[in-house]
Amino acid sequence: MPETRGSFLLLSGGMDSTTLLWWMQAQGVDEIHTVAVDYGQRHRAELDCGARLSAEGGAQSHRVLQLDLTQLGGNPLTDADFAVPSANEDNQIGTVVPFRNMLFVTLSAALAETQGILDIYLSPVRDDHESYRDCRREFYDLLEKTLRLGATRHAEFRVHTPFVEMWKKEVVRVGIELGVPYARTHTCYEGIRPACGKCDACVERLAAFAANCTVDPLPYK
Repeated sequence: MPETRGSFLLLSGGMDSTTLLWWMQAQGVDEIHTVAVDYGQRHRAELDCGARLSAEGGAQSHRVLQLDLTQLGGNPLTDADFAVPSANEDNQIGTVVPFRNMLFVTLSAALAETQGILDIYLSPVRDDHESYRDCRREFYDLLEKTLRLGATRHAEFRVHTPFVEMWKKEVVRVGIELGVPYARTHTCYEGIRPACGKCDACVERLAAFAANCTVDPLPYK
């Protein structure tokens, strides 16, 4: 493996991963490279947001990796035949793309190995634990071991999840203190601006800002 240097951040262009970029800069993490994944998501607006926020947040580089998950079907985030459920339907689990985070981290690790990078950051939060089983720290502990075992050469990969035990409202509090430009992030599962304000992602985001006694700067329908 080449000499190790830098870190990869999975930057979707959403609220949590953007906060993590600003947090990493505040923590003095050197040579941050951001990675987004185009997996055929309905909310493709996040890809453009991620690219712009990467540059604004001072990342060294930004890459978009291709991973076609539309072929799996059966999910409103990747299949236009399915409607995005509103939060009041209590069906957030219906938006789970199977093994999405595992695929994202593994794909990033494959690229990281070629670049001599061992540190991978991503931003699962505590709110996600119930519906998204791959947002729990124990999952990443095992995935970290798997990456080390499966690498082409000996590589002490580290998967960092600094926000994994924080509630989304706590992440927003951190972001407000750091001056994160939340107006330029994208969250809505419908992929529209103004945002729908009804999907689980929008409702959770609005609640996080309300918990901090501030107004979300995004426009809503």
